[in-house]
Order: sequence, then C-alpha cells, then structure tokens
Amino acid sequence: MQRLFLGLLLISTSLMAKTGPDFDQYFVNKTMRVDYYFTGIKGETTISLDQIKEEPVWAGSMTNLIDTLNYGNHKVEIFDINTNTLIFSKGFSSLFQEWQTTDEAAAGIYRTISASVLIPFPKKPIKFVHYSRNSNGAFEAEFETEIDPDSRFIRRDKPQFNYKVKSYINNGSPSEKVDILLLPEGYTKKELRKFRDDVKHFMTVLFEAPPFNEYKDRFNVRYLEVPSEESGIDNPRTGVFVKSAFELSYNSFDSDRYVLAFDNKRIRDIAANAPYDQLYFIVNSDKYGGGGIYNLYSTCYSHDAKEENAWWPDYVFVHEFGHAFGGLADEYYTSQVAYNEFYPLDVEPWEPNVTPNTDPETIKWKSFIDADTPVPTPWEKQLFDNIPYKNQDERYQLLRKQEYWGKVGAYEGSGYVSEGQYRPYLDCKMFSKSLVNFCPVCQNSIVRVIKFYTEE
Repeated sequence: MQRLFLGLLLISTSLMAKTGPDFDQYFVNKTMRVDYYFTGIKGETTISLDQIKEEPVWAGSMTNLIDTLNYGNHKVEIFDINTNTLIFSKGFSSLFQEWQTTDEAAAGIYRTISASVLIPFPKKPIKFVHYSRNSNGAFEAEFETEIDPDSRFIRRDKPQFNYKVKSYINNGSPSEKVDILLLPEGYTKKELRKFRDDVKHFMTVLFEAPPFNEYKDRFNVRYLEVPSEESGIDNPRTGVFVKSAFELSYNSFDSDRYVLAFDNKRIRDIAANAPYDQLYFIVNSDKYGGGGIYNLYSTCYSHDAKEENAWWPDYVFVHEFGHAFGGLADEYYTSQVAYNEFYPLDVEPWEPNVTPNTDPETIKWKSFIDADTPVPTPWEKQLFDNIPYKNQDERYQLLRKQEYWGKVGAYEGSGYVSEGQYRPYLDCKMFSKSLVNFCPVCQNSIVRVIKFYTEE
C-alpha cells in the first residue's frame, strides 16, 4: 500500500505547474551573485551587504522561478521595482544559522560569517529581500536592498581562477538539469588522478541509490581539478593543519566529524568557472566525516582508514546529499552533535521527515500512512537505546524485528531528540549508519526537488 501512496504523490508532483514569470521578460542568461555577511549571536542577527558580482551562465531553472518547496531556514525574494512583481525566490540554509544553535553563540560570543545567494541576472532594477525563520518557524524579512543591474559598483571581472571544467555526465542544458559541481579538497597535483577515480566511484554510488537511479538523466555532473599545496585537511583535535585549496576542516562547530568550509567567497570565485546548482567537496582523508547544508554544499571524506569500514564513505556521501539537495533532516538521536534545541518541540520543522506532531489527521506525511498503522507508531525504543551506538548491526537487526517494519508511521526519536520528535520510518539513510535506502517520505522529497529543477 505504501508504494501506491508514494506513486500517487510522485505523480502529483509531476503535474507541477510553471512557477513565476517569463524568464526572458525579466532576466538574461547570466548569474548575479549577492555576497553578504551574517553577524550576531543566538537570537540576534545583523545582515550587511558585501558585494555583487556578475557571473557566467545561469544554471537554475528558467521555468520554475518561484520556489514552492518552502525548504530552508532562509529565503530570498526578488521583486521588479517598477511593478513590484515577485519574479524570483529561493530557499536555503546557512552556516550562520547552524552556528546560532551552538554553545558559543549561546554564550554571547559574536561571529561574522559570509554567505552568497545566486539569482538570475535581472534586466531592470530589483528589490532584493532576505528572510529568516523566526522562533515560530515563519519567515520574517531581515534585510533588503535595491540593485541596479547597470550599476558601476557591480563587479564584472571574469572568474579569477582558470581551472578547466571537466564533464562527467552531460545530459543537456544547465537550465533544464540539476547541475552538480564536484570540488577536490586536500588533493595535491600528483593526487588528482585519485580524485578522478573518486569522482567515478561516488557518482556510481549516488546514481545506484533510489530515487537517483531513476532520475540520472536529469543530472549533469562536472568537476574542477583544483590542486592543494598539501595533502589532506585540517584536523584541529590532533594539531594537524595543512594548506588545502578550500581550507575545509574537521571539528567544525567543535564537532569532531563535522567537515565544513568558511572561506565562502574563495569557494564561490572558484566554482564560478562552471554552472552549478549543488556544490560537493570530496575530501582526501581517511578520517570519518562530512557535512551537508541545504542549498549550500556537501562534504564527504574519500576513504576510510579501516578496511572493514570501507563502505562508510559511500553512506556519508549519499546521506549528506540528502541534506544539501533534498532538504532532509537527520533522524538519529543517539549520536552526539554540537547543537542546542535545533528542533524545538513546539515548532513544526520545515524539513519533510521530522515532526513533533502525532495527530494522524494532520501529520505532514499522512498520505503515506496505512489506515491500520497507529500514530504514534510503537517500537521497542528502550531496547534500541540500550544497544551501544557502535553496535550498528545489532541495532539494525532489532529494527527489522519490529511489528511495523517496512511501514510508514510516526516513530519517536528523531532530529537529535530522543523524545517528542518523530520520524516516518524505522530505518532510513537519514537515521542509521548503514547502506539502507532513503525511506518513501525522504525519496519523495528528493523527487520533488529534482522535478522543480527540471520540469516545465
């Protein structure tokens, strides 16, 4: 029955109507990059404009210009000034928003973090409005400015780094496909052959995973061969610091396995050599780690130090892309993270796969739940919690013995919270460290995003 529900919902998304105005009326086929700064602490944000750059070809959809997904902790809206017409919008999340949930931000220590938004290059003056979600989960305007596309203050220099763009998968025009740009981190010039092998490996892994296997023809994949001076990346907890191309580091937000980059403008300047919707860093390291932030970028280590864990990078690669591309939340709750109250129990998260709501009539994945499946859905959670985290196989076997294994329901324990948050499936790529597939609800979210980028 749940496959029928999935099919019905996917069919409904395929009927998505064009969103937004005619592209050629308001835009030219180039990108406007708006760089700005977030500054603040927990509960306090100041946004200031940094610079505006003209970049080559627009990679996003020319048909679906108004974001109807409602994903992300932020969004921007672009208005034609002359008519006050909404002509473009996009949701995304940021490093700054994640940092605001850390102990450092709660302690009142201010930080400034750079961010960028890519929009199609307008023909006429626009109003640019940035929104962030408030404590109730609703968007509130935080910053706005007017931009004249003919302004002499817009930087129009060509991309300053002359790295060759290599195509791995080419299925058509960037505006009609999802464009992934893979970037090497911590590979020296002599190690770039290994990077090419890693590209081949991880693209095989990604496009064997449902639902990507069914939509491979809707993707383009490119990569840039950007060498690092030294091999590997920073690992502050062991005192290791290297000269890598993008300065990615372990221990981001003081979480040992979290790999992020903070030199936003350098990343964007290099990536401008190619059209992209999604950036993915493959990190030349054998230490477990990665990261993924919605519509920002993904990171994943390339190989594991232990032979028995050789499959772990494959899991991480697809899992992190679930965050950055599919807008999916982490569903696990027994692994240590750096966040405080990331998902408050009195607010409905925007992510499609976590909720505090256990009303069977209003739960957001109601259409996936069989009539005979109770909500909330019982499972042996206490037994599961008593199994050490390192014993993943034992945990997996317990999940498979549950009465509602293979059924969409509302299972307590999700979003870093043991009680009060629920996930739709007992096990999923977003829940456990395993090669299990995405659950039906997560797959549906990914398909919605694919179709938003690629359908008229």
